[in-house]
Amino acid sequence: MCGRFALDFNKEVIIEELDGGEWFEYRYNLTLPRYNVAPLQFAPVLFLEEKRYMIDAFRWGLTPKWAKDESFASRMINARLETLREKPAYRNLTVRRRCVILTSGYFEWQKNQPWYITVSNSSILPLAGLWDVWTTPEQSPLYTFTVITKDADSEIGFIHDRMPLILNKKTLKLWLDGNVPINDSAMLMKDKAYYPVSTVVNKVQNDMPICIERIKQSL
Repeated sequence: MCGRFALDFNKEVIIEELDGGEWFEYRYNLTLPRYNVAPLQFAPVLFLEEKRYMIDAFRWGLTPKWAKDESFASRMINARLETLREKPAYRNLTVRRRCVILTSGYFEWQKNQPWYITVSNSSILPLAGLWDVWTTPEQSPLYTFTVITKDADSEIGFIHDRMPLILNKKTLKLWLDGNVPINDSAMLMKDKAYYPVSTVVNKVQNDMPICIERIKQSL
């Protein structure tokens, strides 16, 4: 699964690593970096709407457009790859409402030990997701997302048996356009890095660089 992630970059890094921002509009205006993003908080999301690629702040935890209220958003932070087309909340989003959550890495727990899973050759770890827009009682649009998860790769399966669907940064447009299958291995990033971090990350209110710093494991 994926229950926390980090945003260890700023706007300039995003623009530089995604080819200078020449193919997308940047509207995201929240404070960066962040080191301990939790469900129901906002994060930068790359998406396609009305034939325009944009990066904006979406809230983590999907609220489908047909939902009566937001009550189950906290239970829809992840969407299992294996059952996407079976779930009413997801099946109509799998082609036209794909998105990319721009993280620098995510956290997973091996029993009581948190690990940080990132990428070795980039500042950005792109996670595949789905998005929707819900109308609030005040008649304002609320953009929300969920992270797609799959069985963990053998490389990191010792930490947890699930992991996010991590995209290859070079093929983000193909993913967003819906031109490749959701589980196409050519879309996936291979160069993962991972290491144990301090339990300070366990508390959501701790949002500081120490959350992603490597620690030595006790024997």
